[in-house]
Amino acid sequence: MDTEIKPNTSLSLTEEDGRQLLQATLADYVAFLHRQPAVCGSAEQQEALIKHVAQGHELIKQVAAERLKITRELDKQKHDWMEIEKQMTAPILAAMQPLKDAVEHYNREMLRIREHQQELAAQQVALTESGQTSWLTPQIAIVDKPKGVQMKWTYEIIDHNQIPNGYWTLDEAAIKADIAHGVREIPGVRIYQEAVTTFRK
Repeated sequence: MDTEIKPNTSLSLTEEDGRQLLQATLADYVAFLHRQPAVCGSAEQQEALIKHVAQGHELIKQVAAERLKITRELDKQKHDWMEIEKQMTAPILAAMQPLKDAVEHYNREMLRIREHQQELAAQQVALTESGQTSWLTPQIAIVDKPKGVQMKWTYEIIDHNQIPNGYWTLDEAAIKADIAHGVREIPGVRIYQEAVTTFRK
């Protein structure tokens, strides 16, 4: 097989020469890999292919390391600007909160009244259909839904024991943790070994 290509330590994303060298090195290694036969019929071939793949991973790590030199500083600057933004907007949010609370209190009260009126209207319809109302029965006027209020379905669990099986969630993290700590039998779970190849030089 071809001789291996050693990663160059002068590669860079920030300097023009280093970036060109990085791109050339990556292109050379890709070309090198394309020349390698994707055939693994012996322990020697397996060792050589693993070595080539491991070198590719090293190059990928080197590119990531060069990128981190840039993005870590950008991330720090972004964090600093976000902190400044929070400091500037926090007083606005705090000042708005009592107004929001007042609107939400009003909305809840209006929705409570609206729900009560709807119940009375439903009772009135039932009485009318059974012939138990007269012209003296008052008409129920239902208030409009408050402006800006959208009704959204949601839920809360009131009894875990009554929840049907289809709504249970499998805790895969707990299973993996138990297996890592030596558990080999869990009812309803097949625990087995699978081959995972590590590509290291």
